[in-house]
Amino acid sequence: MLRFRTHWVMIFASLLLAMVLRAVLSAQGLPTQSSDPTPSFGIQVIDEATGRGVPLVELRTTNEIRLVTDNAGWVAVDEPGLMGQKVFFSVESHGYEFPADGFGSRGRALDVQPGKTVQLKIKRNNIAQRLYRVTGQGQFHHSTRLGMPSPWRHPNLNAQVMGQDSTQAVVLGDRILWTWGDTARVSYPLGNFNTSGAWSKLPGSGGMDPSIGIDQTYIADDSGFSKAMFKNDIGGTVTWMHGFFTLEDNDGHTQGVTHYSVREGLGKEHRSGIAVFNENTEQFEQVNQFPAGTRLYPQGQTFRHKDNGQEYIYFATPYPILRVPAKWDAVFDPTQYEAWTCLEEGADFDRRNPRLARDSQGKLDYAWRKDTDLVDAQRQRQLEQSGHIQPGEGWIQTTDVDKGRKITLHRGSVRWNDYLDCWVMVANEIFGEESNLGEVYFLTSKTIPGKWEKAKKIVTHDKYTFYNPVHHDFLDQADGQLIYFDGTYTKQFSATNVGTPRYDYNTIMYQLDLSDARLGSGN
Repeated sequence: MLRFRTHWVMIFASLLLAMVLRAVLSAQGLPTQSSDPTPSFGIQVIDEATGRGVPLVELRTTNEIRLVTDNAGWVAVDEPGLMGQKVFFSVESHGYEFPADGFGSRGRALDVQPGKTVQLKIKRNNIAQRLYRVTGQGQFHHSTRLGMPSPWRHPNLNAQVMGQDSTQAVVLGDRILWTWGDTARVSYPLGNFNTSGAWSKLPGSGGMDPSIGIDQTYIADDSGFSKAMFKNDIGGTVTWMHGFFTLEDNDGHTQGVTHYSVREGLGKEHRSGIAVFNENTEQFEQVNQFPAGTRLYPQGQTFRHKDNGQEYIYFATPYPILRVPAKWDAVFDPTQYEAWTCLEEGADFDRRNPRLARDSQGKLDYAWRKDTDLVDAQRQRQLEQSGHIQPGEGWIQTTDVDKGRKITLHRGSVRWNDYLDCWVMVANEIFGEESNLGEVYFLTSKTIPGKWEKAKKIVTHDKYTFYNPVHHDFLDQADGQLIYFDGTYTKQFSATNVGTPRYDYNTIMYQLDLSDARLGSGN
């Protein structure tokens, strides 16, 4: 009873205080209630070469108010106290440049008026054009606040997804099955750590023009949140997938196949093997489990290629130095996988005492070998640093063509391209100068596994990460002249501590025009 009386006493006191405050404001001639909302002032940042709105451009005031353009290049300004003022906005963006004034300040003072709009032009230094953020929340946040139309069915939230990592996608019939890794949700810090998925139509089968967007329909659970694509009975673990591809089974049906790994994040792995996508349940089923210590298994991004009459599935990490025969039974058998490697057959990678294969002249002997560890770019770098092989001796000798320095590529994809009549790679660098994992390169090769010696930078980031880029060749346009790739934009593994609002830990789509003379002739 005492608690009931106390409750009503507090309500009465609050009402009395509100009445007194209103009387004081009225006596001083001040408004006693809030006025109608003031219309926002709109700023659109556009690419000076294309006229298209540029996403991920930061505008900052002199008191550190930070606004980041949405997918259409807009920001909405409605800061109390700044309306009706001339306000200076600095303008900056990864791979783009706003002209500097006489004092070196890159920005513009704008007359901020309610309901008005203005455009600012920015120069693109990146060869690739940033198009839009694919995943997450608020892709058209500022456009919506300004009353601008959006070309997307879900312009600001889809399946309660706030953040999403690393894309793997395949074509099944006339649809694209998109998958991602760890997925953040709206309602709680812990989200879906057992792979997410969504469908979209192919552009030629009713899907959107990829220059505008991807109209994805998420595979969702009963709550409306992105559904776990794997069942996982081990607490405290995640299920990650790698090397997603399609293959006909023994009955002639095309199936989606992938490697799965149940693990404690980047730490201990509990089990791994091959899983097959069930279109009825819209989940992956773990078909088998590889023995512990299996050396070769699906990784990275996949493509098909025929060598000596045998068709293989290749796994680009980003170099295509891992393969398996494109046969249903072979992909489930880890002894059928082959590595293009300089290690002796059956050897593990040991940076201190490597079992290197050399010919009679002492030259490294590279060959396709089963049950033998990979020597990728990072492992080759380790062997060079330990003195077991000499710089320039290993298979991988990739150089930034503009700076003339060797670079180490981290992850990416390889696709055949009809426009250039060769294989093309889009990959990011590790240990980069401008960013640790945010520099993206374009390379070509006439052969597989290829040498991939000349790398042209197409995207840069200032102390920010953009990893696991993948070229989606099913979106190619103009006979392969225009290609599309996305990657994960995140502050992780970078020197930046504060993430970009809405954009951090999400995938961003780029378009690359292969007719651009800046790309050069390739390998």
